[in-house]
Formats: sequence, structure tokens, C-alpha cells
Amino acid sequence: MTFFNPPKATPTTLTRAVRIFVTREVPVEGSFPCAHNTYAGFPSSDTLGAWYECEVSVRGVPERSSGYLAALAELDRSVRQGVIPILRSALFCPGSEPSLSPSGLMPAMADAVSRLLTPRLESLSFNLSPFHTYRWDHTMPRQTTLAAVFEFAASHRLNDPTRSAAENHAFFGKCNKLNGHGHNYHLEVSVAVANENRFGMAQLEKIVDTTVIERFDHMNLNIDCPEFHAMNPSVEHIAAVCFDALCAPFAAAGVELRKVRLWETSKTSATVEAASTAPSTSPSPTIVL
Repeated sequence: MTFFNPPKATPTTLTRAVRIFVTREVPVEGSFPCAHNTYAGFPSSDTLGAWYECEVSVRGVPERSSGYLAALAELDRSVRQGVIPILRSALFCPGSEPSLSPSGLMPAMADAVSRLLTPRLESLSFNLSPFHTYRWDHTMPRQTTLAAVFEFAASHRLNDPTRSAAENHAFFGKCNKLNGHGHNYHLEVSVAVANENRFGMAQLEKIVDTTVIERFDHMNLNIDCPEFHAMNPSVEHIAAVCFDALCAPFAAAGVELRKVRLWETSKTSATVEAASTAPSTSPSPTIVL
């Protein structure tokens, strides 16, 4: 019989996605018919409401005997009991402020969830849709991170003028074909917003749309975009150009651009981060592949 030494007490982050359905009704957790399908959302309901997904992350050292950092039921309960009442009040209670931004609710939601947890709350993400995320993190409790995903279509040709035609063909392969090729790019933009700032997702989307999407969508990057007349439009360079273009308009709006991630295909992306968030000490912007 082979025996293995137990793992060392290593700090670990555990993340749980919790899907919730917010209605005027006040559910009693665990009672029929409130919890028919918790994979889809809690509670089950036949009435109109709002569906959201939260991701709760806790950090600590897992219990040695069970291997658990936290019971999943505890994580589920912390979101359901902490977040649903706040959202119900904001959405349905008379006298509530319907225009209150989600980022304005994040500190209260994070505090409510944290009080219901045994391990330390590392972060709380509030996903309004698969493409819109608000995130609170314990390292920056006075700010909320907003992230949105966009799409644009563009064509390009990869060619390095310092290489010969044969060398370019060998290096870039099909991407070097004379007439170029196209991609449906996906762009995720993340900004940090002070809790008292009413900057919201609509403003984020307007800045990205006018600064980047209108600039590059349905363009031949090599021909139509001056940025790439003398610079190869690789996914790394496009991500860096997007980051540089967005810095000033977001700063003018009083928010900090934290990260730009650009997918060229489902398998290939480039990320440019602000120096304060990048995993190295390189000058901003930093490209992470």
C-alpha cells in the first residue's frame, strides 16, 4: 500500500457561481417551490423578474481533514441571503432609486455577503449578462471594476518589411497572403470606478464604441487605419492601440482604464494592462499573451 504525505497548508482561492432570480416575492430558501432548479437560478418563479449571476470568491487555508475552504452551500447562501434583498429593494420597493447604478450597490452587496461567510471574501462579481460584469475586490474596496465585451469585424495582412518575401511567408504562413484575411474580434474592456462615481455601463460602452469600434469595424486595418500604416496589425499591436486610444477618454470621465483583452480567435488573445495591475514591473502598457 502506498501512502502519500498530505499537502501543505496552502492559501487557496475558491470561486462559486451563484445564479439568482429576483422578483417581488420573498422566497423561503429550501421550501417548495422555491428551489426546483438552482443550476438555472434561485428561486424558481412563475412571475416576471430579473436573472443575474454572481461569482463569490473566498480565500484561506482549506481545512485539513475535509479539504474544504468553505462549504458550497455556505457560498450559495451568502449570495442568496445577502444579495437578493438588496436587489429586490432597488428594483421593486416604492421610493427606491431606479437609476442607482450597479456599481453603487456593490459595496453593500459585498458587505452583506462578507458578513455571512466564515472565510475572507476575496471578491464578488455581479454579472448583469454574459457580456457585462461589475466586480468588487477586497484589495480596492472603494472602487468597482466594470467590464464589457464588444465585437468588431476587420481584415488585415501580417507582413514584416524587414523580412524577405520568402521569410514572411515562412514566418506568418497563411496570414501573409497578399489580399489579407478577416477576423471577428472580441474586445473586453475593464475600468475601475470610484464607488461615489455614477459612471455606468452605458457610458463605458459609448466611449469604447466611439473610440474603438467605429474606428476599426469593417476596416482593412493595413489600408484604412493610419495606426497600422507603419505597424504590423498583429493581435498584440491592435490590443495596445486600443488601450492607448481609450486611456484619455476614460481619464476625462474620471475612471481608470485597467485592462484591454482582444481575442483574434477563440484560441488566441492579447491582454494589455495598466502598470498598476500588470503582473510585472514593466512600463505601462504591458502586453500579456
